[in-house]
Amino acid sequence: MNRILFLLFIFASSCSFFIAKIDTPLVDEENYHRNVPQKDTYCSLTQAASFQMIGTNEDSQRVYHLMVQQIGRKLDFLDHFALWSLLQLSIRPDQSSPTSRIQAIFHREGKSFYFDFFSEESEDQYPYLYGIQWILKKFKKTTSLEEYARLLESSMGEKLKIGKDLENFLVTNKDAIKLNPELARFYFRGTEILKENETTPRLSFTEVMRHYRKVEKKQKTIINTSLTPFVTEAGNQGSCNYDFNLYENSIFLIDRVIPVANLFGLSLNQSGFMASSSQKLPTLISLKGLPIFKGESKVRSSAVCVIENDKNKVWTFSNQSRDPGQHLFHLIRYGLPKSKSAFEVDKLLRHSRHLFLSEPVRLIIESTRSRQDQIENLLKLNLPIYNAEKLGNIWAYTFFNDQNRFIIDDRNPGAYLCK
Repeated sequence: MNRILFLLFIFASSCSFFIAKIDTPLVDEENYHRNVPQKDTYCSLTQAASFQMIGTNEDSQRVYHLMVQQIGRKLDFLDHFALWSLLQLSIRPDQSSPTSRIQAIFHREGKSFYFDFFSEESEDQYPYLYGIQWILKKFKKTTSLEEYARLLESSMGEKLKIGKDLENFLVTNKDAIKLNPELARFYFRGTEILKENETTPRLSFTEVMRHYRKVEKKQKTIINTSLTPFVTEAGNQGSCNYDFNLYENSIFLIDRVIPVANLFGLSLNQSGFMASSSQKLPTLISLKGLPIFKGESKVRSSAVCVIENDKNKVWTFSNQSRDPGQHLFHLIRYGLPKSKSAFEVDKLLRHSRHLFLSEPVRLIIESTRSRQDQIENLLKLNLPIYNAEKLGNIWAYTFFNDQNRFIIDDRNPGAYLCK
């Protein structure tokens, strides 16, 4: 992974000036979204929504919910965690693979838990499956991965359909996939790569587990369960997997490329989880002849922050950016820790974003979401400024007044289900 630790010396003496010009919550509500289509991003607060799902593929949520109704027994929260996470192997086989890194936050019995599983090795390492199994054991769940695999295969009545994100990946990499006979037979129909709403190749989950058991004792999975605390100048507190002290000193962690990840989550009553899975794909090859992409889990993680007190919680996952932590740092400066409802969190997620980049030093900003006076002030700065239609992708989980809600980003493909 090519990471640049970049100190913006140009801002050393005037960082507060830049922040004052940019990190001001929008107040011009009438014109704020003048060029941005409105999109619902979370379950209505007037709806009970005891069961919620989020992901990038809307049809897969429908299929999953139908499957749950067909299963002849009641599923608990951990059952749903395992099943929904395993189903991602079919929904996003590029980023949710046995070889992928997986990060997850859990809300159970009023407490939050953070988990991160990856391996620095590359061969026969399945941190995604290892992580799911480890979490189940931690919470005293005795059901095996094989049982969940059989349940998926026996109870899912409909085939899954290709979602937009998977289509984008397949189209972008169609030439490389075509050259690999194992992958081509799964993802080409005739001479055409599979597209959105076409059915996905059927995956044998039991076969996946069979391969995992063969190498289970070889797993060298690194497990991280801690986050770094932060305290803002205003006294707001939280914990993140990025050190915000670096950002406070204008030290940004900028990649040369934009890391990709698959975000998904589910809640049942007052328990919930949200997860991010990702992997590096040096070459496009099949995992054991299955319709899954074999990769490496030593990749840059999604940026994660947890802000909570005795009653309220806000989690945020940030990806699709050369510096996903920078977006969460700005969001916290906007006042995320002071939010008192899902509505307020959603409003902040829709706020105009900006990003400092290097080589050359420049500022990227979402001008269509910015106030005109902000733009005019920025143009006076001695710094190249560029417009972006959209920056980053941030999803959230909130828990206010004993009511939980997932929130997706209106900038990118995403879907939620409320029951």
